[in-house]
Order: sequence, then structure tokens, then C-alpha cells
Amino acid sequence: MASGCAVSEVSSWFDDAERSIEPAKPFLVGPRSLSYGELCERTRRLGALFQELGLQRDDRVVVATEDDSAAISIFLALLRYGITAVVLDPQAAVPELESLIGAADARALLADRAVVARAGLGSIKRADAALIPIDGDRAESSFLGRLTRGLRGSRSPERAYPAVLDALAPLAQRPPDLPESTLAYILFTSGTTSQPKGVEITHRNLAAQMRTFVRHYGLGRDTRLLNVLPLHHTDGLTQGVTLALSAAATLHRPLRFRVDRLPALLDGIRAERVTHLVTVPSVLALIANLGAEHDDCFAGEEFRFVISTAAYLDEGLWRRFEARFRAPMVNVYGLTESVCEALYCGPDPETRRVGTIGKPVDCEARIVTEAGEDVAPGETGELILRGDNIMRGYFRMPDATAAVLKDGWFHTGDLAATDRDGFYRIVGRKKSVIITGGMNVYPEDVTSVLRSLPGVLDAVTFGMPDPAWGERVVSCVVPAAGRTLSVEGIAAQFLERASREKLPLEIHIVADLPRGPAGKVILAEARAMVEQRRAVPAEGGDGGIRERVLAVAAGTFKTDLRSLSLESDAGNTAGWSSLAHVEFLLALEVEFELRLAPRDLMSIVSLGDAVRVIEARDAGDRSQRGAA
Repeated sequence: MASGCAVSEVSSWFDDAERSIEPAKPFLVGPRSLSYGELCERTRRLGALFQELGLQRDDRVVVATEDDSAAISIFLALLRYGITAVVLDPQAAVPELESLIGAADARALLADRAVVARAGLGSIKRADAALIPIDGDRAESSFLGRLTRGLRGSRSPERAYPAVLDALAPLAQRPPDLPESTLAYILFTSGTTSQPKGVEITHRNLAAQMRTFVRHYGLGRDTRLLNVLPLHHTDGLTQGVTLALSAAATLHRPLRFRVDRLPALLDGIRAERVTHLVTVPSVLALIANLGAEHDDCFAGEEFRFVISTAAYLDEGLWRRFEARFRAPMVNVYGLTESVCEALYCGPDPETRRVGTIGKPVDCEARIVTEAGEDVAPGETGELILRGDNIMRGYFRMPDATAAVLKDGWFHTGDLAATDRDGFYRIVGRKKSVIITGGMNVYPEDVTSVLRSLPGVLDAVTFGMPDPAWGERVVSCVVPAAGRTLSVEGIAAQFLERASREKLPLEIHIVADLPRGPAGKVILAEARAMVEQRRAVPAEGGDGGIRERVLAVAAGTFKTDLRSLSLESDAGNTAGWSSLAHVEFLLALEVEFELRLAPRDLMSIVSLGDAVRVIEARDAGDRSQRGAA
């Protein structure tokens, strides 16, 4: 290493784990748990695999798997050996996967067999790229396994992870010291545009963020983090996996989030003596809607506080949650470009003021005018940040980097204001990103996909306030002359081209879009048009309960009404994701003008269940009216 080049702290996390942590101590608790001993041994075997593949420091490796244990082991091994991880959503649509893998220009791809079968090797742009399929259960006899083994073009397509590690001895020597400038990972914040934007986070950035987390949250070896947020997003990857390792703590990921699994998730907090829950406001809203039997879910003596991240936290929800559950809330603000967080409201009294995002910790923050001048307290301007946690830039996008990194300050695009005590509030956004349920969705991405669909002349996408998700993705679509479009048809074709999380929750087919003199769509008028449409009762609103439930489901899941039946559920209905399930429940409450009890919310797993619950509520209401 060159003289004077600072050494990364990341290696010390692994050294610490091997020297001073009991090997049997749990690192990951989940369907495929890992002890610290198993994790260290696994990363050294993976180091041997990387060596065999000829991977060097700062080479890029794509990881796309639904197996948490595999994703975590591979990510941390890449981190340990100075190789850059590019973690992708394994459920992304094929065009998006191909776009992102191509943009990553990776030397290797470790991906689920299902991902490999869907995307194919043609999506790997480099001729020297290696492919290692991920085969969690080591089953080699499935159709997908046979298909993957039949592919050509990678070095060893017949070898799968983790079986490939069996023939490799763990690297005995300690990995060499790495410079802190080593690129730790790239997370893409968009995937359907021609130039996906990849955020570059160095070891220096990552270590700075972890130091802040550990010190500010007061974490240590007795910490048990519950975080089931996706690993292809920074809140799952850094405020879960990396934080657990750097704090010598334990990470709990017992299940993939679904509405009906929420009670089990909460029951595990006391049973597993969890100390911190890291989640997003939409999940907190669901928890707050559960019955009184869950009032004590945070009452264990070990539990310290809830961390709300990734989206705006409504002040009313915040106060109700703390009053009911007696669980302190820490509200944080950050972006993928700041590793994860930059401002903290709590847990210490100095940074805590309910309804704000607190104050900057271990970084600097300013609010400035368009001219770059600081605004006075109470005035609105753009929030800008500076610190060791700020990204190096956007991968191979110097112009985009220069547009947001100016004189060492990162321009967030968020509009903010401070009070006279220095507490920050987010009041809006300059940029158009929609944050829905903690996920970032770029309306330009959605609109680009919609415009590419057959029969679509034009489209526009924007966010609208939503009590459960903060914002919902809404699109207006104009059909081409002589073409007839349906919401379900648009949705089906959309999902062939983009990931489900980008699918608009509302699609409105309109004759034209409101435009200004220069031809630009007037978003305020488009939003007003949607509000008017919402106010008009749907045709057939006086129909029977069964018909109305099916109609709500068709609209929510963006599918053909004729394809639905009382047996329809998440397993057999396209578009029925965990997020769409919550939207369906909220839509039922609106359609039938009622509030579903917690037991009803948990019991609805099929359309038949929904009909049964609504009919029971309707019969109860008629009985009460008769008694009166």
C-alpha cells in the first residue's frame, strides 16, 4: 500500500469477530441462521473462491438472491476482500436486471437459479464474467437447475453456491490491509432508464456511518437488531447487516414481511429479547392498527427503541405509537448517497423533538437558497450535507455527480427549514422522487416504461399523499388514436418491463394531459384531475358484496376482473404483493365505509376471506339497526 494512504477500518470488524467473539454467538437469526464462527469461516471460503476467479480489489460482483443467508455471507465476504458488491433486487423484471447488470460491468455474478433462468447469460456484458448460481437447498435436479447447467458462456455454470465452497479450503492468511478509498458497494437508485444511477460508497463512507450508529445508538455486543427491510436497499444492507457486524451484535431477520405475519414478527420481539426494531413508517402504521393483545410487544426489559427510517414519519402516528406502546421512537433522515442516515431525532434529548428529523450527527448540514446562501431559521431552502458518510459519486456518471456534489457539499434536493433551536424539518422536495412505503420510485422511470407500452400515446407519473404509505405512485395514461386500453392490461405489460414496487398503485386512463404553453404537463392540474376521478363513485357501486370486493381487488392488484374468484390469493394472483395487500385492505375500508378490526385484517388472506369478513360486518350492522 502506498505510504500515507489511510487504512480501512472494515478489516478490524472481521479481525475482532475472529479474535474476541465466541464462535457460537449468533450473527444472523432467521430461516438460515449463521453464527459468528460460521460467518468468518464462510467469508474465508468465499475469499478462496474470489481468488480462484481472479477477482481483484475494486472489481465488481453482482449479487441477486432471495436467500438472506447467502446474500449476507457473500456481501460481507466481498467487503472483507475489498471487492465491490452490487446488490440487486432478485425479483426485478428482466429488462431492469439486464439494464443494471450491464451498467455494473461486473466481473462475476452470483444469483439465484431463477434469476439466471429469467435473465439469461446474455445480460452479462463482459466476456470474462463468471457465473455462480445460488442454490440454497443444494438441489441440482430441478428444472431450473437443469436449465442453468445447460447454459454456456460462464466459467463454471455447473457449480452452484454454497456447494462450490465445499472443495475450497478457507484462506488461512489474513486479508491484506485495504485503503479506505476502496469501493465497498454500489446501490442503484433507478433501473429502467438508459443510464441507471449507481451510488458509490467507499470503505471510508461505510466506516464513518457505522461509527456514528454504534456511538449514537449506544450499540454493543448485547444488541439484537430486528430489521427485515430488503437487502438491495441501504436500510436493510447497512442499518442491518453491516451494523450488526461492526457492533459485534446479532441481526434478526426471521421472515419476509407480509401483513398476516406481522403478529408473529411482533411476538418474536420479546421471545428473542430484541433490543431495537428498524422499520419504515408504513409498517409502524400497521402495528398501530393491531389489537390490544399486542400492546406489550415492546415491553421486554431489553427493548430500547424503534428506529423509523426511509420515509416521512407523521407526527400524529409518532405520538400515538409512543403513547400506546411506551416505546421510544428515533426518527432519522438520510439517503442512499449518505450511506444511510445523516440527521437523528433521538435517542438523546439533545437531538430529540417530536415532529422533526432532529439534528445532524457527525456531519454538517445547511439550508441554502438557489444561490447557495444560508437561509434564516424558519425559512425554506434546500438541505445540503457534508461529511465522511457522503458518497464518492455516481458510478461512471461525472455530470450527474457534479450536479449534486458542489464544493464538498451534497445537494439532497429536499426542502427543509429549521427552528430557532436548530431542529430540522423536511417540508418538501425539489426533485421528483416518490417515497412510497420507504421505497424510492422515480416517476421518470415509471413514465418511461408506460410510454413504451403498445397503444400508449403519452403518460405522466407523480406522487400523491397517502396515510399508510406516505405517498402513492399515481399515473395518468393517454391511449393512442384508435386504441383501447385497460388498467389490468397496462399493469400486466408494465410488470414485464419493470419491478413490481414501481407499478403505480393508481392508473388512470385519460383522453389528454393538462399542459402549459410550453407543452409541459401541469402536475397540479393532473393531481386535481385524479382527485375529481376519485370523488366519482365507481360504476356498479351498488352491487353485491362479492362483486364489489372483486372489483376492489381488480383495481388494487391491476388485474383482469374475470381472472379473480373467491379462491384468489397472493399465491395465484399477479400483483398481489405484501404492499398491494395492505393497499387492498385500505381500499376495502374506503369502499365499504368501515374500519376493519385487527383480527379481520389478519384473517384476510384470500378474496373469499374478504367477502366473509364484509358480509359478517354487514349482517352485524343490520342486526344492530333491527334491534334499535
